[in-house]
Amino acid sequence: MLEILEGKGLSFLFPLLKLEKELLKQIKADPSPQSIYKWIKDNISPRLHTDKGFVNILMTSFLQYISQELCMAEGDDQLAAPSKEQQEQEKQLLLAFKPVMQKFLHDHTELQVSALYALQVHCNANGFPKGMLLRYFVNFYDMEIIEEEAFLAWKEDITQEFPGKGKALFQVNQWLTWLETAEEEESEEEAD
Repeated sequence: MLEILEGKGLSFLFPLLKLEKELLKQIKADPSPQSIYKWIKDNISPRLHTDKGFVNILMTSFLQYISQELCMAEGDDQLAAPSKEQQEQEKQLLLAFKPVMQKFLHDHTELQVSALYALQVHCNANGFPKGMLLRYFVNFYDMEIIEEEAFLAWKEDITQEFPGKGKALFQVNQWLTWLETAEEEESEEEAD
């Protein structure tokens, strides 16, 4: 769609689409967090840094890059669980992008929820590859990229704006229940 709009000189109508394309190009050119952060500071207005649309683009670009880097061999079952090596590579790429994600998501629960929706849409678009959503949820939690409140807010949110919520909830419901229980036990211990 962006190419059609650009061909007609109308890309200004969808600045976020153009931004997504340029950000992904930048990540492919130099995936270092310093380079990505510098590019964002140089090319994206600071007022957009707390915009849900920007967070969606940021997360989508990271997820697309990671998926392309883990590119399975032609003929591999795209919906099968990745190998241990691929899972480790996925985790290392997430760790590399962690400083950039934290910079824009830290202390912004609503933006963290937007990041989870970007992940949900990414998984939905790829046919919910086996275990992907749960792996990312666990990694985001363990790496302190997304906080408990955001996971629970995402769970409770009933918007129909983003496809795949039912299937996503089914895949991570047990983990979310564990998270809620751990949160409640922690609260009770603090009260004692």
